[in-house]
Amino acid sequence: MKTFHFLSGLPRSGSTLLTALLNQNPQIHASTNSPLLDTIHYTEEYLLYNSEQYKAHPKPEAAHKVLSSIPHNYYFDTPESIIIDKSRGWVNQIQHIQDYITPEPKIICPVRKIQDIMVSFLALVEQSKTLSFIDKSLLERNLELTNDNRCDFLMSPQGIIGQSYHALSEAFRKGHQRYLLLVEYENLISNPQGELNRIHSFLRIPEYSYDFSNVRPKFDENDEVYGLENMHTVRNKVQKIYRDNSKYLSEYILDKYKKLEFWNHITPKYSVFGI
Repeated sequence: MKTFHFLSGLPRSGSTLLTALLNQNPQIHASTNSPLLDTIHYTEEYLLYNSEQYKAHPKPEAAHKVLSSIPHNYYFDTPESIIIDKSRGWVNQIQHIQDYITPEPKIICPVRKIQDIMVSFLALVEQSKTLSFIDKSLLERNLELTNDNRCDFLMSPQGIIGQSYHALSEAFRKGHQRYLLLVEYENLISNPQGELNRIHSFLRIPEYSYDFSNVRPKFDENDEVYGLENMHTVRNKVQKIYRDNSKYLSEYILDKYKKLEFWNHITPKYSVFGI
């Protein structure tokens, strides 16, 4: 019998590193970016709301069985008993998890200082030999290819950071913190075994001794699909890479996107928005 857990959170915050590490554990299958959530969502959308045949003769129990079977069928060829499915959407789709997978979701959420995430993307764009999805979007909007514009796009409702940030903040606004374990990128890099022990405790599985000097992804991920080279490349050794943010970020960006890390300012008494 497989147990399902989830990996969500912010981009460029260590999720690919986490999957590479967790896959060292013979009990765990940690996926690459997964279509599982979209498959459940769009199947539900069609079957329950857009199918004339279903509306003419609804069978709620049958529909629930079909949708609940999707995770097990998707991972039918996975021998590991613990599945950690990766999608940035899980954190804002907890109802889908509760409806079709488990009533008590456990979602690992890597997070990182927003300005550091921006710089990580900008460094990839700088190194890329092809047109990145970021620059392609700017050109489609007739915007100049500058780091200011790249950052504003990344943080927009259409941008990968903005979308993920909104999803995470919505989970807190809805009071779903109990289902989440936030993993700070800096802590993961400086104390990887300690953070993995926290993850194991959160998932209620035995601790495991990981190798942080020989990190290799178990599965290949074709970054051409995402339009940015090396987006899911993992270094062989867990170590901090220092970048000077001021090399990439203007004063305008540094001021505009400062102190957005709401998860560092949450108390039990107040919600994330102070309400």
